[in-house]
Amino acid sequence: MIRQILYNKRVIELCSIAGIMAFFFWMDRSFGILDWVVNELVPSIPGLQQYTTTIAGAGFVGLASYSFIQRVKSRHEELARNTLEKLLLQQDFIDKNTGLSNRIGFKLMLAEFRNSEVNTKKSIIAFEIRNLVSIASIHGAEVARNIESLYSDEITKLSREKDFAARADNGRFYLLVNASSLDEREERIQQVIDQIRQFADNGIEISGQAMSIHLNIGVLDLTENDKTDTPWDEEQVVQRLDYMLYCSQNKSHDLVASYSDDMEQSLMQRALVESELLTALSNGQIKPYFQPFIDMKTNSIAGVEILARWEHPEAGFISPAMFVMVAEEVGASRDFTKVILKQACRAARDWPKDLKLAFNISPNELRTDQTMDDMFEVLKETGISAEQIEIEITENAFIEEVGEITEAVNKLKKHGIQISIDDFGTGFSNLSHLKMLPFDKIKIDQSFIRDMGSNSESIAIVKNIIALGKSLNLPTVAEGIELSNNRETLLELGCSIGQGYLYAKALQAEDVLPFIQNFNTEIVSLDEVA
Repeated sequence: MIRQILYNKRVIELCSIAGIMAFFFWMDRSFGILDWVVNELVPSIPGLQQYTTTIAGAGFVGLASYSFIQRVKSRHEELARNTLEKLLLQQDFIDKNTGLSNRIGFKLMLAEFRNSEVNTKKSIIAFEIRNLVSIASIHGAEVARNIESLYSDEITKLSREKDFAARADNGRFYLLVNASSLDEREERIQQVIDQIRQFADNGIEISGQAMSIHLNIGVLDLTENDKTDTPWDEEQVVQRLDYMLYCSQNKSHDLVASYSDDMEQSLMQRALVESELLTALSNGQIKPYFQPFIDMKTNSIAGVEILARWEHPEAGFISPAMFVMVAEEVGASRDFTKVILKQACRAARDWPKDLKLAFNISPNELRTDQTMDDMFEVLKETGISAEQIEIEITENAFIEEVGEITEAVNKLKKHGIQISIDDFGTGFSNLSHLKMLPFDKIKIDQSFIRDMGSNSESIAIVKNIIALGKSLNLPTVAEGIELSNNRETLLELGCSIGQGYLYAKALQAEDVLPFIQNFNTEIVSLDEVA
């Protein structure tokens, strides 16, 4: 494309010069312009009249020579400019640390490969050094750069003639693999992954320091997508590679993520959430729902957990796990918590005053004074007492950030707010950790409750957590009760409070009071089923 533009430019310039000369030639033939100029000069320069033809010819030659010299000069300037642009472009497309193409260069080469190798089976292997940031913070940025250089050398060795490798950023690499058949492609992918893994498993030693490397690995198949009516462009391909690696962060480092239809749907939903989250909060699309807690000994309603739900007018219900995570990542979790808590407290003004309102809060929010101020402002505005509020914090937050949130938890406790440790059993708590913070309840993770009937380890964990609660004189809450058999088992083990679909799904605000009023009738039917 660029060559064609330059060629057309040169043709236009040459045609312009020829046109100017033709115009002057026509003017001379039609009106004798050069003869007139010479004749005007004759009176002042004697003897010049006999050279009029020579002067006219010299005029045309001079004009042509001047045009040619200007053309040569312009061409030299153009070549010098193009050479400089190529050097600049090359620097823009090459990663200085590794010598591989960077993200921009990868996109350009990806377009070239996809257009020229239409009959090959194309896949992209993406991997990133998941602990590179940790290595850089502990051992220094230079060590991290050396590790990336070693990996670039390794991926270069693995590349074949029709392959193309690139380094994106922050320990992330792409390898475009071309093969003539599906079997060859699968063999190549497995070979590359095995060797990359082996290189990581062997560890790396830099300046006498042994580095343990952990990887996220993903594979994106381009062949099927290229056949669709609207194949992904280069930007969309890279976007999916990055999202695939992002999703693989939650997997074990030795698992390979393959881009799937579910991942595509998740990506589309995430894009929607990021673009519309704040608007949805402000216009009331995201609302609080309430799932009851049931005192299992007295068969009475002990409280409700506040759960956010988003019903999009076109996409339908959006996963809370998705929009809560996005809110935290884009820095909107404070606004999110304040809006949902305010709506929930306004709805709860007409409910029984002894009904607990529990909601989950992230450690990042808990550490900020602004979040605390927002919370107490909402309580004051809505007339809800602090004694009605219960905050749930995940077990891992207690373990990993106990020192940083202790002050916040103590401040909440002084105001009468209760603290519950959520998802208990999924972390690695011990009694020393549990003594660090003055929490009031233990919530058993629902994964153990649901597996009690089929997994002996799960029921053993549940039994031990309930026994731990009794020894600490703390009530235990069982999440995810869906079967009456599990309810009966929990009662026998001495669990205090139950929550789950067996009792009720999350309710809209207007349905909470009717549920409270009718619960005695409903619990009778539950007992009959049990």
